[in-house]
Amino acid sequence: MRKNTTPDARSGKTPPLGGAADRRPPRRVKHWRRHAMLGLGLAGVGAAALFAIRTGVAGFDGWGLSSRPYRGPVTDHFDGQRFHSVPPTPRTSFFDVLRWQRGRPADDWREEAADPTGAQPARRVDGAALTVTLVNHATLLIQHRGLNILTDPIYSAHAGPFGRFGPRRYTPPGIAFDALPPIDAILISHNHYDHLDAGTLSDLARRFPSARVFTGLGNGHQLRHAGFRDMVELDWWQAAPLSAGVAVQAVPARHWSERMPWNVNATLVAGFVLTSPDGSVYFAGDTAAGGHFAEIAARLGPIRFAALPIGAYAPRWFMQRSHMSPAEAVQAALALDARQSMAIHFGTFRLSDEAQHAPEAALADALRRTGFDAERFVALRPGGRLAVPPLPS
Repeated sequence: MRKNTTPDARSGKTPPLGGAADRRPPRRVKHWRRHAMLGLGLAGVGAAALFAIRTGVAGFDGWGLSSRPYRGPVTDHFDGQRFHSVPPTPRTSFFDVLRWQRGRPADDWREEAADPTGAQPARRVDGAALTVTLVNHATLLIQHRGLNILTDPIYSAHAGPFGRFGPRRYTPPGIAFDALPPIDAILISHNHYDHLDAGTLSDLARRFPSARVFTGLGNGHQLRHAGFRDMVELDWWQAAPLSAGVAVQAVPARHWSERMPWNVNATLVAGFVLTSPDGSVYFAGDTAAGGHFAEIAARLGPIRFAALPIGAYAPRWFMQRSHMSPAEAVQAALALDARQSMAIHFGTFRLSDEAQHAPEAALADALRRTGFDAERFVALRPGGRLAVPPLPS
């Protein structure tokens, strides 16, 4: 009978074949070490990913879900990490959001048609003439001195990620996308989904590749991913030429930016003024009430035309820090001393608690109470068009 010639590791003796050593259970691998190393590795990857997102190395720009944070010198409205209003506005808390959501009334909005009387826009409007068409929400087609300018364009069915989530559309665009005239410039006030719509911007970049886009600091990454190549990021009070005699100047707004929770106020919110020999054209974008209207008028007046938001204002305890009420919009028009004002940011998406047509009714009431000429501050349906009168000579 052959003997096992492998020495026993403990005794150094060579046990016989089939002995006790052969019946000893194999040594168990210590799996906890493997699991611990795997957990540490995953935690490290997660921390690196979060760091990359927060610092801008990765921002999901291509998906339209996020934006890389702006980095630049400290100013009176930028602390080196985040932008803020002047004076700063306290942020609503998570518990404020819960309180608002729990008390929201039922959705009683109904789908409506655009203005059936709105004719297709002219290909160009030359000279001192100024024509403004409400496309929907905060989207305007401004035609002046041979230029066609779009503001905060949105054609998606929803104001949210991928154009498929978030508040749904209740009115169609007043100008069909294919009916848009050649677009020379686009103004983007901030990166909220109802103002910076990635799908619409991608479509515009394909159709009008030479269009120049003006926006606040930090939004260039998303616009580049949308397909644009000519972009200008502006700080408040900075200006850039658009054509002979016409320039675009960014102006203050009282609002906040946010694409995802980790980049609140990481990019700038701004309004815009088109300066022209025929009078300034002001697009407020999205803003709460404040002293910036008087400052804009003092610096860049006279204001020939002002587009002012009147929707998404209820309940006031929650919305007043970021959105004007119609009554406050009338006060803004007075502070601007605008020759003509037009209401925007109402009636397309249900963003807050007021009834579907409450903004127009509240605006009419505020105009009546203040004695303001109702023809100087109009609320049009999508597709409505206004030939803006010239400034008094």
